[in-house]
Amino acid sequence: MISVDHLTKEFRLGTEVVRALDDVSLRVERGEFVTVAGPSGSGKSTLLMSIGGLIHPTSGGVRIGDVNLYAQSVNVLAELRRRTIGFVFQQFHLIPYLTAWENVALPLMLNGHQSRCHNERAIGLLERFELGSRANHKPSQLSVGQQQRVAMARMLANDPDVILADEPTASLDPTLARHLVQTLTELNHAGKTVVLVTHSPELAAVGTRRLALHDGVIEEE
Repeated sequence: MISVDHLTKEFRLGTEVVRALDDVSLRVERGEFVTVAGPSGSGKSTLLMSIGGLIHPTSGGVRIGDVNLYAQSVNVLAELRRRTIGFVFQQFHLIPYLTAWENVALPLMLNGHQSRCHNERAIGLLERFELGSRANHKPSQLSVGQQQRVAMARMLANDPDVILADEPTASLDPTLARHLVQTLTELNHAGKTVVLVTHSPELAAVGTRRLALHDGVIEEE
């Protein structure tokens, strides 16, 4: 499903070259829940963004299914992300001037769905997360937990096969964190492939397969 082959990513900071990923190879099968644990600065977010087509590697490659991500044009890669990958970040990145349902409907609009269809799906997803009564509220009118659920609903709008989660519980209290982990687990049980990166050993333990990343080098736990 996901193949990472000899992935290296270097960043230049002035005259210094920092190697965030060092010849990383990884395979994630369809339907797996893989967690990658490691301290801050170990390369976790760089790995996740490389898998998601957001950072072009210095060398090596990433394939999702039969598609070599970094052999595609910018437009084709953007379309692939919209249709195949759902992102969960520490920050919710909701658009502040859009309502909850508009935030959820936006990916559907970008994918060319008809207005009636994206309205129905957006409302349905909000109701799934018990936010039907908040559909017309803007992010500033929602609690942190409600914003998190809107972000989850938006992530699911295009029914992605792959979910990539970057420290998703870092800004949440323990109750909200447990709810998010339960939701990701349920999505995995429903057939979604999940890759989650975290510095938390407790959160890493929820995966069906656990990896460790240290100084840009990955190993199986």
